[in-house]
Amino acid sequence: MVPAVKAIYLALLVLVASSSFSSHHQQVKGDKYEDEDDYYDSRERVLETSYHGLIKENETFVEITPLIKVDESKICGFHIIKKNKEIPFQIELVNELGILKAKKTLNCEKRKNYKFDITAVFCDGSHSKSASVHISVIDINEYSPTFLQPSYVTEVDEGRLYQEIIRVEATDKDCTPLFGDVCKYEILTADQPFTIDNEGSIRNTEPLSHKISHNHILSVVAYDCAMKQSAPVMVNIRVRRVCEAHVMGVAERIDYTANSLESVSLFPKIHLELCDMQCKGEDMVIQSSVSLKTKHISFGCDRDATQCLRRLSENERQQAGDSDSAGSGLVDLLQKNTDWTKDLVYDEGAEAIFHFDGSSGAIVPRSVVQPQDFAAHQFSIVTMFRHHSIASNDKHTKEHIVCSADDHKMNRHHMALFVRNCRLILLLRKDFNDGDLNIFSPAEWRWKIPQVCDNEWHHYTINVDLPKVELYVDGVRFESSVEDRHSNPEVIDDWPLHAAHGINTTLAIGACYQGSENRLKHGFSGDISEIKLSTRKVLTASQIRCGTDCAEKLLPPADHYLEPEQQIQSNTQMNKIVIEGSNKTNIELLLQQIQYINSKENPTIGRRNIQVMTTVSCPNKKAIRLPTIDTYIMVTPSGNQSAATASGSGLTSSSGTSSSVSGLYSKILDKPLTSDQKPQIVISGNSNHLVSYPDIKEGVKILAQINISIYTGKDIRPEMQKLDSCNVNVFPSLNPDHEEITIDDKDGTDESLFKFDIKTKISKEGVEMIGYDTIENYQHVLKSLVYINKKPAYYLNRVFKLTCSQVDDHFRSAEYTLTLTVLHPKQQPTSSAAANAGGASPPSNVLLAISTAPSEGQQHGAVAVDSHDNANQYAHAMLHSHDVQESQSKVRSSSNGAGLIGHEKLASSHSTMLIVVICASFVLLICGVGIARLRNNSTGSASGGLIGSGVAGHSRNTDKHQACPKVAADQQLDWDDSALTITINPMQNDNLSDESSESENSDSEDEEVMNGRYKNVSQLEWDNSTI
Repeated sequence: MVPAVKAIYLALLVLVASSSFSSHHQQVKGDKYEDEDDYYDSRERVLETSYHGLIKENETFVEITPLIKVDESKICGFHIIKKNKEIPFQIELVNELGILKAKKTLNCEKRKNYKFDITAVFCDGSHSKSASVHISVIDINEYSPTFLQPSYVTEVDEGRLYQEIIRVEATDKDCTPLFGDVCKYEILTADQPFTIDNEGSIRNTEPLSHKISHNHILSVVAYDCAMKQSAPVMVNIRVRRVCEAHVMGVAERIDYTANSLESVSLFPKIHLELCDMQCKGEDMVIQSSVSLKTKHISFGCDRDATQCLRRLSENERQQAGDSDSAGSGLVDLLQKNTDWTKDLVYDEGAEAIFHFDGSSGAIVPRSVVQPQDFAAHQFSIVTMFRHHSIASNDKHTKEHIVCSADDHKMNRHHMALFVRNCRLILLLRKDFNDGDLNIFSPAEWRWKIPQVCDNEWHHYTINVDLPKVELYVDGVRFESSVEDRHSNPEVIDDWPLHAAHGINTTLAIGACYQGSENRLKHGFSGDISEIKLSTRKVLTASQIRCGTDCAEKLLPPADHYLEPEQQIQSNTQMNKIVIEGSNKTNIELLLQQIQYINSKENPTIGRRNIQVMTTVSCPNKKAIRLPTIDTYIMVTPSGNQSAATASGSGLTSSSGTSSSVSGLYSKILDKPLTSDQKPQIVISGNSNHLVSYPDIKEGVKILAQINISIYTGKDIRPEMQKLDSCNVNVFPSLNPDHEEITIDDKDGTDESLFKFDIKTKISKEGVEMIGYDTIENYQHVLKSLVYINKKPAYYLNRVFKLTCSQVDDHFRSAEYTLTLTVLHPKQQPTSSAAANAGGASPPSNVLLAISTAPSEGQQHGAVAVDSHDNANQYAHAMLHSHDVQESQSKVRSSSNGAGLIGHEKLASSHSTMLIVVICASFVLLICGVGIARLRNNSTGSASGGLIGSGVAGHSRNTDKHQACPKVAADQQLDWDDSALTITINPMQNDNLSDESSESENSDSEDEEVMNGRYKNVSQLEWDNSTI
């Protein structure tokens, strides 16, 4: 056993020994491995995992984040690991920092980002662990936007508004949105009707016109988001001329000679331009209407009832074969130049228009109409009147047109036609012997019609054939109706009149006779043209039409011009014709055949407006309206009519008698109206207007201060404040090269002028306005007239003359004259400066006063105008004459009327001025001699007060033409009957003070000027001996 134990012991020893060696070896080896890991870890941690850098396009230095920091004791450089692409960067070690630079400037547009790896190089040549580098290239705004096309051209139709005409587009090469996106477009060309949005879309802001411009060239630029502007690009927008359907070949004016009794073609050359308008598979419908506008004439048109009735009577006689069995039997109750109408007020024109003011009227003699019982027989009343509706709370006021009432004792009305509360009422009472006194019967018919109170002319006919009563208004029969449970007309029953023996009736017009008061009462307020009565017979429909039909009318084409499916329509007044068809050529032919005729003897001279309206349409489609054509017919007087008018005018002003015009008609002259009766159109305003160069170049409103009113006596009646026409004439005529008259409506709206019924025509002769409208509207147009003169140096003044008329020249205003004077720079005073052309006011600080003997129709006295602007340009001079008057002697002008400053132009030449100065000096010398003689013979009691008071008194009363005070009897001055005028030389006072430059219009200022300028005159003394 012992050897076995030894063997085991030895084995254990070997095992322990080997274990110890192995353990030591393992420990030594483990320590060695730990030192190597620390070494390698320190080499890998030299660089960060990644770096980010920024570089601008125009720089090479890279701003790196974070900084590349290393220990230069260990690291000696860096290495860029290149892969497949070339890396345009290099890295250097500077002061323990890795500096990254670009080898050349970069281009963001080519490449925006770069990515690569770098390693640090140890001094032993080994490399560190790599780190990734991300570099972004920063863009700079190096490029401006550029358009895709060098220019743009497009075409558009005129007269249209487009949502988009053309779209322009620009791009930018910069790589970032701030510098590379286009954010705005702009049109550089000014005053063009176009706009562009941020997307480059161009559209028009108003319809384009080929007539105004054939094309529009725009300069457009683009901006990037940093507002860098591109080079401009040209955009040419061509305007295509679009054929506009319209009517052609209509003359602006058509002349018609009065009394020619011939028709005249209105449109001999009319042509329809339809621009190839067609309807697919169907015929288009053309409709043209021609209207004659005559509302502005007195009665709405020329009427000639007398000739019409005469023709009807002749036809009825021929058919009846008896000269006494036919005829209307109308008795004219309202005639000119009769005994019973001589006190009524009527117009001086050819038409019979009588004016009633509510207190006037006339009694018809029994020789004209015998007293009769109107209720017992048929009769008709024909009248034409214009009622002046006056707002009043009294609805029971009666205004009679015709009335038959008791002639004395009582006031019973037997028959009457009157207006009350805007109703036309016929009163007809039965007589006591016509029926039972206890039985009611119709006695009043009350028609409620708007025509009674619309202040317009209307024709009324009443046929009475009891129990039937018919009313015709303007030729149209009034149909009975029921309104608000009231019948129209309303019929009122009454008892018959009671018996009254010995009482007859009196027939009156314009009022009703009150028998108990022996005077006319319940008068009519308005104008009446005719009152006619047909006794024991009612008028037929043909006779009624004679009073309402117009003598002037349109004549339609003859029937043989019509083609199938064409039609011609005309109204009953024959003032409108409508032609409809599908054949354009035939429609033109029919329009060319339309004529105008005026069959009235001595028709109203003046203008008649013509309106042509045309529409074109396809079946079941909206019609296209062509532009309306406006023209006019001018009725001009014939040679005989002009002579008759001139002859009549002369007789009216001289003797007031009538004159027979051979070959035409016998004109009865109107009774002249007194100033208290005759309506007068009064135009007031400033008569002189001084303007400067800048004002007249920009335009001045020439009639801004105008005021127009129509007076009846001393009153202004609102219902008469209407006009038919106004004319503004310019003297001399305008030069179109640099002068014009326009209408400016800044106070209202431009459309407001078109709402007026006034046709305005402006020419080089002036302005013509025609249309029946209110004075207010006429004044609005007149005050809007602007006169423009681009070369005011050519003129000293301009004269504008205004006249207005009403009722187609029955009333015409006096001529209102306005002188527009141009204030020229550095104007020097001359002898002619005191007398402006056309009676204009003299320059500032010049007072002219020449006393003459009073004469009718002339205005004397001082004419003075003050202007502070030109105060230093004129001498302070005064012309003045002194009148001395004895009891039966008057001082008269010895200048033979040459001193009328307000009405005659003063001589403007220097020679004339020299003669005036010499004459004034000569007169002054004679006066000085006389004064010296008087002073030598003075007794001391006489003083210079006479002259002082005379001067002052005349200064105060120059405009009133008052003579100087009479010489006292005790002064014993013996004057002969010759005239004496003492004139002070105005040239002696050139050095007067400037205190007189203020306004010299008032009496007190005249006196102050007199005291300041003629102190030396007050020292003169008169001798009481005979001169």
